[in-house]
Amino acid sequence: MPKRVLVVLAVLMLLGLIASAQQYPVTVVDDRGLEVTIESQPNRIVVAGIPLYTEILIDLGAIDRLIAVAQSPDNPPEAADLPRVGESFSPSVEVILALEPDLVLGAWGAVRDQLEELGIVVLTTGRSGAIIASVSDIFTTIRTVGIAVGNSARAADLIGQIAEQIIIIESAVLGREPVQVAFLYMSVPDTAPYAIGSGSIENELILRAGGTNVFADIFGFPPVSLEEVLARDPEVIFTDPDHVENVLESQLLRDVTAVRDGQVFGIKASYSTSTKVAEVLRVMSEFLHPEE
Repeated sequence: MPKRVLVVLAVLMLLGLIASAQQYPVTVVDDRGLEVTIESQPNRIVVAGIPLYTEILIDLGAIDRLIAVAQSPDNPPEAADLPRVGESFSPSVEVILALEPDLVLGAWGAVRDQLEELGIVVLTTGRSGAIIASVSDIFTTIRTVGIAVGNSARAADLIGQIAEQIIIIESAVLGREPVQVAFLYMSVPDTAPYAIGSGSIENELILRAGGTNVFADIFGFPPVSLEEVLARDPEVIFTDPDHVENVLESQLLRDVTAVRDGQVFGIKASYSTSTKVAEVLRVMSEFLHPEE
């Protein structure tokens, strides 16, 4: 058999293997625990939710199929020139429909209900209500989106890379004395801040970085009094980068160890729910254990 024919056959076999690995329809499970069936490879994808979905598409090599995103200051630069469909917490159904997408990622609530009633396939992951509350939720989102867009192998590789980085960072602080940490948001100086408690990805990252969350006994992110922060006396405070000065200049928190010692650091919340979560963990661990 001529060599050229053998090469052609080898290419055809390879293409066959690729096709078999990406056969449609595929069925995945969303944040409601409902099955979502995608009949064919989506080529007109709209991200109507948080930038995590856009990051995943970029990392999976599917950015060329993304036609629009929700407005967010945390959108990656690769999406800078794409049309916007409104804020991620309230995207426009009309704008999304006009784009004629074959897959919408991240929509939830009434917007999702309307889109699905009109026959648009919507895929949203995380906890009920599209909440990303753990590293596991990020991995589930990567895996689910990978299946949906036909890049499950690359999704598995991405998960493996992130998991490996996390393990390396955790091992570096293993056995160290845990640092007492608070994750607060104080948008106005000397007002009651919101504290990050258990059931959040920030709480998980504090633990993985070698810290102890002083507000681990509360759930979610409720407001707490400044007196309560003073009583719990964290050694390190994480907050939004724009809130660092509000915390450091607080007259009511000046006797808190973290404020007195200047151990108040900015971490953007959106970076925690990102494919760059391992990098956030690395930064947090270095703040908590700078000697490592």
